[in-house]
Amino acid sequence: MDNSKVWKDCIGSISNLIEEADFEINTDSVEMKAMDPSHIALADFQLSSDAFEEYDVDKARKLGIDLDEMDKVVSRASNSDESIIEFTEEDNRLRLEFKGTSTRRFSLPLLELEEEELPEPDLNFTANAKITAGAIKEGLKDAALIGDNVRFELSQGKFLMRIESDTGSAEMELAEGDEDLEELSVEEPSQAMYNISYLEDMVKAAGSKDIVEIRHGKDLPIEFVFNLADGKGRLRFLLAPRVEAE
Repeated sequence: MDNSKVWKDCIGSISNLIEEADFEINTDSVEMKAMDPSHIALADFQLSSDAFEEYDVDKARKLGIDLDEMDKVVSRASNSDESIIEFTEEDNRLRLEFKGTSTRRFSLPLLELEEEELPEPDLNFTANAKITAGAIKEGLKDAALIGDNVRFELSQGKFLMRIESDTGSAEMELAEGDEDLEELSVEEPSQAMYNISYLEDMVKAAGSKDIVEIRHGKDLPIEFVFNLADGKGRLRFLLAPRVEAE
């Protein structure tokens, strides 16, 4: 790829949630889908071969990768560095090369991971919003001052993040017409509560002006979708809601 930004942002975000995962290297795409160890969050990464300057894959393969170690390596690249990722059967290692003011090369051993079936959950989302990542990040920072979990509420004309605890309350509201709310569609009002730390890790992949698509329903997992490489890929997260005591 002609820059390293996609890999830095996505691996940096995913590795905060998931330690190890199989990457499916197909003839026309790179894909990864995995759940965190507690099975609270799911990460789904797809990048088309069209996102690459050069893409040469002779057959589909699964490569088991330690995401923490990969994050350490890709974090050493500048966003503008050309990135080259190579694998050969002979040495069974993933090789990464970054070209900028200098050329740096790394290699990572591959892992044999136990396959886990991840059926796609059947979720009846009733609300959809497109919001700048910066607004979500600021709302999470406000909520983190008060507690560990934040409630998302989507209703006609209004998107709300709020939290109440013994130490106080915080609220971030976006209404139709606000600059940070690009789109809001609500078939049925919905609300649910989620862990702030998980949400913060998910939005790390996006810049402040990037648009996050949020899909939501009453007491359902929340879905965040980020477009990558000018629409040639996507990063999707699902996060289970917190169960509230009666």
